[in-house]
Amino acid sequence: MAELTVRADLGALATIADFLAAVLAGSADETVFAVQLAVDEACSNTILYGYPGGERGSITIACTVEDDTIRVTITDDGVAFDPLTAPPPLLDVPAEERPIGGLGVHFIRTVMDSVAYARRDDKNVLSMEKRRPASG
Repeated sequence: MAELTVRADLGALATIADFLAAVLAGSADETVFAVQLAVDEACSNTILYGYPGGERGSITIACTVEDDTIRVTITDDGVAFDPLTAPPPLLDVPAEERPIGGLGVHFIRTVMDSVAYARRDDKNVLSMEKRRPASG
């Protein structure tokens, strides 16, 4: 398992993407992109909304690559928030009429094969899995 801990700051998103690219080297490009997209969305939400008082905590990304599955766990010390409780976005409504928000969680659910949330020891723990195609 590879692990990275960063300050909860938008500037850390590039570091997280680079970390995932290195850990997922050898996986299909589409798989790497999907995992990077999901992690970027989850971390962006934490950074933007997890620290309403302006203080900054940390985000830890743990990634395990097995023959058929990639597992990513994102842990942060922001305010409690279960993204899986967010209502699905209104995709059949014109963009200008949709409420802001909700698409990031939709993307995460769409590109990952499984997503789970837990609150442990005053931390948000988002676990995601992506199946790897047999060819890599």
